[in-house]
Amino acid sequence: MADYKFGDGMKKIFLAGVGAIALSAEKGSELIGELVKKGEITVEQGKDLNKDLQRSFKESMDKRGVNIDELTQKFSKMSSDELARIKEQIANAEKIISEKMKKADETLNDFADEAEEKAEECKEKVEDAACECAEKAEECVEKVEDAACECAEKAEEFVEEVKEAVEEEKPAEE
Repeated sequence: MADYKFGDGMKKIFLAGVGAIALSAEKGSELIGELVKKGEITVEQGKDLNKDLQRSFKESMDKRGVNIDELTQKFSKMSSDELARIKEQIANAEKIISEKMKKADETLNDFADEAEEKAEECKEKVEDAACECAEKAEECVEKVEDAACECAEKAEEFVEEVKEAVEEEKPAEE
């Protein structure tokens, strides 16, 4: 591993990332093996899944510019102590990621709770405003009804006045 030219920190981060990916592939193979043992999938399906997992792992590494064969050679040259340190670093990275994900989850839940409270407040304000508008509309309807009744009364009075005037103008029939 001495042939890397970048700092120990970068080296550790790189190795932890590669190790995490390798560990994921290893865990995937283990899971497939367990499924085969339990009879949930056939041996042939397990082989196919394992090939697909290896292919997608290789494609993922190729996209990142990582040569799997070169890494395999470097890992095979490492001592058990170096491999143990890498596994420890991976475990620590997983722990940190898990803690950060938990904190992000909590923060997200807090935001969701706050948004829900704000939405409830807004809903109450809208309901209050709607009730206020309905009350004002009822007042307007009452005023319009009163005005309509007043107009109808005045119209009736006017009709009566017109009738009286017509009656007065009629010649008396005797």
